[in-house]
Amino acid sequence: MNRAHSRRFIRNDTGSSTVEFVVVSFAILISVFFVLEVTLYLFFSAALNKAAQAGTRTAVVSTPAAPGVPARNARSANGVFGVACSDPSVPCVPFTDVSCTGAACDPTEFNRIFAHMQGFSGQLQPDNVTISYQWTGLGFAGGPVIPLVTVTVSGVPFRTGVVGLLLTNAGVLASLPTHAVSMTGEDLNRGGAP
Repeated sequence: MNRAHSRRFIRNDTGSSTVEFVVVSFAILISVFFVLEVTLYLFFSAALNKAAQAGTRTAVVSTPAAPGVPARNARSANGVFGVACSDPSVPCVPFTDVSCTGAACDPTEFNRIFAHMQGFSGQLQPDNVTISYQWTGLGFAGGPVIPLVTVTVSGVPFRTGVVGLLLTNAGVLASLPTHAVSMTGEDLNRGGAP
């Protein structure tokens, strides 16, 4: 009787659908959470890229936020006013690259640029934004400086989604990728400076 009972038990498949459902639903839930996590990561990364683009577009039409960017291209000893800085005779004196991050920038200009960027990514903090001005050789001797303006967004934590929250709670800081966007500052506003 014991043997017959165990054969019946082994052949009994009344609960098999429930077990299959649990296994399949667990796999589906894991897949859904994975897709959701990747989607959130890509969304916030794209928002940071758009914020960097918006910051750069605002910075190229603003007074330089970093101190030390000259208003005019300095003429070299053999330079002639009005000659293109790209001329092989080097009529212009290049300036050294200048950059600033957050509080090190001019507060008025930086806050205006930063406020525009926050419209695209509310996760940004001033310490996540660096604005750089680099000599390009564009412009004319004695004319306005035309630097390459780069806005870099870095170190923004990824605290959204299941994996982001788990990593943050575990003491591991998950960061979104760094984004940098550059444009030439041909329309730098100098506040009426000659």
